[in-house]
Amino acid sequence: MSTCLVTTPVGCCPPRPLRQAPAARLSRARSRVSPLPHCRRRSAPTSTQLSAVSADSAASPNTQQADIDPETQHDAMAEPMSDMERYFFDLNGFLVVRGVFSAEEMAAANAAVESRSTSIVERTGDLRLGGAAGDPLAGDGVTGREDLGGMLGWEAPDSDVFRRVLAHPMLVPYYHAMMGEGYRMDHLPLLIQQAPGADGFVFHGGKMNDDGTWCEELAYQWHGGKMHNRLLAVSVAMTETKEGDGGFCIIPGSHKSNMPCPPSVQRYEEHRELVSNPALRPGDVVFFTEAATHGTLPWSAAHTRRACLYRFAPPTSAYGRAYSPTWDAAMLKGLTPAEAAVLEPPYHPRLDRPALTLSGEVAGQKRADWKKNHDNKVFGYSKYF
Repeated sequence: MSTCLVTTPVGCCPPRPLRQAPAARLSRARSRVSPLPHCRRRSAPTSTQLSAVSADSAASPNTQQADIDPETQHDAMAEPMSDMERYFFDLNGFLVVRGVFSAEEMAAANAAVESRSTSIVERTGDLRLGGAAGDPLAGDGVTGREDLGGMLGWEAPDSDVFRRVLAHPMLVPYYHAMMGEGYRMDHLPLLIQQAPGADGFVFHGGKMNDDGTWCEELAYQWHGGKMHNRLLAVSVAMTETKEGDGGFCIIPGSHKSNMPCPPSVQRYEEHRELVSNPALRPGDVVFFTEAATHGTLPWSAAHTRRACLYRFAPPTSAYGRAYSPTWDAAMLKGLTPAEAAVLEPPYHPRLDRPALTLSGEVAGQKRADWKKNHDNKVFGYSKYF
C-alpha cells in the first residue's frame, strides 16, 4: 500500500476525507499474490497511511488522511497501481510509497555507504547548488551537498538493496503504470547526502523550459486512460525527514503548468506556500515526474540526510547515455534476469525486448523467426532495427 500526497492550494476548500479502501479488495489481493523468486518477502511494517498533506501540514487545517490496513502493504505487492494513487499522481506529479524497504535493509544500505565515506564528494565553490551565502537555499553558506555513485557495481551484499530498486515486486506495478511495459533505468543511481547546514538545490525540472518552450524530454502526458512519463525520478529515503527539515521538495501540480516557473519561485524567494516538503521514513520511496518543478531545501535537522535517486524511462526513450556502449561490467555481474532486463538499452518492446510482467517475471514480446531470418539474409544480421 502507499501513502499519496495532495496539496490544497491556499484559499481553496480542503479535500473531502478519503475513504478507507474496501476490505474485500484488499482481502482478494492477499489471497492471490505470492512472493516472487527474486525478492524475499518481509513482514508488514507497523503502520501505513494514505495522507492528503498540505505544504505546511503541521499548521494547516486542511490536512486529511485515511488509514489503510497495514497488513495489506506487502501482501498486495503485485496489485496494480490503484485509481486513487493514479489520481493523486496525475493531480500532484508525485507519490510516496511507504515502507518498501525494511529497517534491516536500510541499515545494511547505510552501512555500505558509510564504509565508503572517503569516496563521498562534497560540492564546494561553483558546484554548490543553493546559491550564494544568504540566499534562501544556501544553508549555512559553507556546507555543500555530498554525492556518491557506483552502488550497483559494489560487491554483494553491499549492492543488494540498491539493485532491488530495479525490479522490486512492490515497485514494478508503479513502473508499469507510469512508463509501460519494458521500462528501463536511464541514469546511474546517485546517493545524495546533506549534513546539517548543507545547502539545497535551486528548483528545476518542469514541463516548460525557462524560455517558455515545451520541454519534451521531460514531458508528462495522459492519453487513453494512461499516464506517460518521459523521465520518472524514484528516490529511496535512507534516513528520516520530518516536514520542515528540508531535503526533497516539489511544487505539486507544476507538471501541468503552461508557464515556466518564475525565477523568484525557483530560488525560494517568494510563494513558499506552493512548495511541499513531504515527511519520509527510512525505506519510503518517492516517485515524481521530472516534468514537475522540484528541488532541495537546505537541511536543518541535527542528523545527516541520505537518499538514493534513480531515473527511469519508457523502453523507447533515453535522456542519459551511461548505457552506451554498455553499462559498467561490475554493474552487470550477478544481476537477476529481472534486474538485467531493466538495464536493457532503449528499443521497442516488440523487438525481442525482455520486459517484466506486472508480477515481476521476465517475459516480453517476440519478433517472429521468419522475420528475423529475412533480416539476416538481407543484412547479415537479425537486428537491423
